Amino acid sequence: MSARILVVDDEPDIRSLLKDILEDEGYIVDIAEHARAANEIRRSTTPDLVLLDIWMPEIDGVTLLKEWKSSASDHCPVVMMSGHGTVETAVEATRFGAYDFVEKPLSMAKLLSTVKAALSSAQQPSQQELRSKSEEPVGTSQIVRQLKQKFNALQNSNAALFLTGANGSGRKIWASYLSELSHPNIAMQFLDTVSGISQSMHLKANLYIEEIADLDKDQQLRLYDAIQHDNSDSRYRFILSSRFDYAELADNKEIISVVAEFWKQAIRIPSLDEHVEDIPELLEYYVNWYSEREQLPYRHFGVAAQNLLRNHHWDGELSQLKQFVKTVLSDNDSETIELDEIRRLLVKSDRAYRPGSGNTIQLTIDLDMDLREARETFERAFLSRQLALSGNSITELAKRVGQERTNLYRKLKTLGLHKKKKS
Repeated sequence: MSARILVVDDEPDIRSLLKDILEDEGYIVDIAEHARAANEIRRSTTPDLVLLDIWMPEIDGVTLLKEWKSSASDHCPVVMMSGHGTVETAVEATRFGAYDFVEKPLSMAKLLSTVKAALSSAQQPSQQELRSKSEEPVGTSQIVRQLKQKFNALQNSNAALFLTGANGSGRKIWASYLSELSHPNIAMQFLDTVSGISQSMHLKANLYIEEIADLDKDQQLRLYDAIQHDNSDSRYRFILSSRFDYAELADNKEIISVVAEFWKQAIRIPSLDEHVEDIPELLEYYVNWYSEREQLPYRHFGVAAQNLLRNHHWDGELSQLKQFVKTVLSDNDSETIELDEIRRLLVKSDRAYRPGSGNTIQLTIDLDMDLREARETFERAFLSRQLALSGNSITELAKRVGQERTNLYRKLKTLGLHKKKKS
């Protein structure tokens, strides 16, 4: 499909010339003589590129550029066209979001080269866009395909959704998948407590809580009331998650019964052992993930390596597999991944995720303390250790434990570990 280019210039001869040349190159061209006409065209069509003159009557090109780029949703590249004496202004315009500039009188070779480069750049996602893009459910196994069908059928509903599955199995990935289906291009809202619910309920978004068992009874009641609230005319939706299933929640005295009842209808996210046939595809996905986002070297897992990893038991589920791929890519930059390398790195990976493998601590817990105190005792020891392994970097800690940085700051402060943090 041909790219659409909007030419904005107050000189009729230049508009006509550019229209003829660009159409000869196969582009669709719209023309506007001033800012008002340009805005009218942009309201009715979506250009892939704008060629914008700097000096125009009423509203100049730089002012118009600033207006367009003030919108976070505006990703259309703009190339400024500058006459004699306006080159400095054109250079300055690149600071406000212009892709590039061309000088008048126009060199057609230079113009066409710049147009091609600008259109190409618009098709490439930025590093920021890549990093902000959520992980996707990966796999073509029957269990993954059926789960996708189930989530696809739920995308137009505002009813609360409940997920269960082992830690690391990908509950958050599936929640993000549904969020993208329901509200494309709008980030899912992560809530570590219910305190942000009232402020978030006006949003057109999915509101996600990772672990219902981390909420105290008062928070659970407030959450229950919010779920029971008729939101048929609203735009938000709750997605609630837990590593526990209904029976475990019902037996937990810290979980109020009406909340536990929700998990009778929970969707279970399968463990990795249940769809090992997806591991080759997952390996390729995470290789590309780290190559694109962190510029780690691209390396290929051969058939023998894939078979070895398919037959491996992953205590840390999908989270362990993902971290393992990163470790392999960071180990060296040779294109081929040898079996000896995989076996060596698997030992380290299992030691980090498998209980009783040497990466353990002894805790003395008073069994008369309540559950919250016992949990905090463990969390303090666990996060203190993970923080040390992360070099006191909150960013690295968030990656290691699979939590949002904002939530971690609060948790560390609550546990008295906040003085150790370092960004």
